Amino acid sequence: MTVHVSLLKTAADRQIGCLALSAPERINAQNLAMVRQMAAALVAWEQDERVVAVVLLGAGERGFCAGGDLKSLHQAMSEPAQIAQGDAFFAEEYRLCQTIREWRKPILAWGHGIVMGGGWGLFAAASHRVLTESSRLAMPETGIGLFPDVAASWWLPQLQGVGRFLALSGAALNAADALHLGAADWVCHDAQRHTILLAMANLPWSAEADRDALLLSDFLDQQLSPDLPQANLIPYQEQISRFCEGSFAAAIDGLLALANTGQSSYLQHAAQRLAAASPTSLYLSWVLQQRCETLSLAQTVELETRMAACALRYGDFKEGIYCTLFDRQQQPRWREASYANLDITVIEAHFVPLSEQPG
Repeated sequence: MTVHVSLLKTAADRQIGCLALSAPERINAQNLAMVRQMAAALVAWEQDERVVAVVLLGAGERGFCAGGDLKSLHQAMSEPAQIAQGDAFFAEEYRLCQTIREWRKPILAWGHGIVMGGGWGLFAAASHRVLTESSRLAMPETGIGLFPDVAASWWLPQLQGVGRFLALSGAALNAADALHLGAADWVCHDAQRHTILLAMANLPWSAEADRDALLLSDFLDQQLSPDLPQANLIPYQEQISRFCEGSFAAAIDGLLALANTGQSSYLQHAAQRLAAASPTSLYLSWVLQQRCETLSLAQTVELETRMAACALRYGDFKEGIYCTLFDRQQQPRWREASYANLDITVIEAHFVPLSEQPG
C-alpha cells in the first residue's frame, strides 16, 4: 500500500483524517491500489461524525503528486489481459476526484512542488487548496497521447480564459499564476506544513460541516504567506485568452506565433510542448472543453471515462508513455502527423462507448 492513512486527534474527541500519498520515488504517482485506499477512507470518514476534516498531502520534497503511475498503465496496454486494469484505474480515479469535490466536510489539499495531471485533479477537487512557493501545476497529457482528464475539461475553463491554453500546451502555473487565476486559495511556506497540521488539531471543531469549513478558512487566512515568485503566465493572459476564442487550428497557430515573438521563455517552452504533442490529443482536448460547457461534473466524469478507455486502445497513449519513460531520445510516432489534417472520424470514435464501436 502506498497511501498512509491516519487520524489526527483533536479536542472534544474529534479527528482529522490524513491521506498521505507515500510513493516519493515516483513523485507519488497514483496507481489503482492508491486510488482505492483513498476512496475507501473517504467513504468511511464521511459516515464517521468524529472525523471533521481531511488533509490530503504527498510525501517527499519533489511534490504532491505527478499524476498516474505511467509504468503500470503502459504494462496494462502491453498485455491484453491487463487492459481492464487500465480501465478500472481511470474510472475509479475520476470518481475519486468527484467524491472529493462533493464531500460534505472540508478537505485541505497541500500542493507543494509538482502538482500535475491526476495530482492536479485531486488538488483542484479539494475545498481548501494550499500551494507553496515551490508549487508547479500542469496538465501535460497531450504530450503523452492522452487528454487532460480528472474532470479538467470541467474545471480548467473556470481559470479566466486560459484553460484551453493549459490543456493544449501542458504549460505549468506557479503559485502566483495559480492564485491569480483561482486555481488555489492560499499560499504558505513549504516549511509550515507540519506546524499547520499540528495547529489544526487545536482548532475548536464543531462537527458541523459548514461551520468547520469557515473555521479552516479563517485559520488559513491567518498564516504567513511567502514572497510569491514572479508570475509566468499572467503577463500574457489577455493575449492567450484572445487566441483561444477562435477555431482549433487558429488557436494553435496563434499561440505558436505568440511564442515566436521572443517575448518570453515561458511561452517558447509552451510552444515547444504544443508542437511536439499528439495531434489527436490536441483536438480531443479542444473538443472536450467545448462539450463540457453544458455538462455537469458527473456527466464530465462519465464522458472522460469513456474516452480514457478508447485512449488505452488507440495507440498514441502507449507510444507517448514509451518515449517518456523508456526512450526519451525517440520522438513519439503519433498516428496523426499534423493537427492541420486530422481524420475526424477516428477522433470522434473516442466519444463513443466501446460497446457501440464496430469490430
